[in-house]
Amino acid sequence: MSTAQEVTQEQVIERLRHVMADLLEMQPSELDPDVPLSAFGIDSMTSFVLVGELEKWCGVQLRKDASLGRLTLTEAADEVVDELARQLKER
Repeated sequence: MSTAQEVTQEQVIERLRHVMADLLEMQPSELDPDVPLSAFGIDSMTSFVLVGELEKWCGVQLRKDASLGRLTLTEAADEVVDELARQLKER
């Protein structure tokens, strides 16, 4: 994906799981969507990599101060879906 389009929370969670799993050398199934990303060792630098990957994947520009480390996968997905819906509505 590269242009803004509707995505579901589940799609964002799965995308994040796979990107994180690659970065952390883990299996996606090891990443519980309800555990804060910081529990998996996600620091601010890794968080910005994740934000960049999400922006490229779904075509949405997230807040410049977006930091996913304090969030769970589920919460991060909610933020992405909400922001994407807002941006699509503005078009």
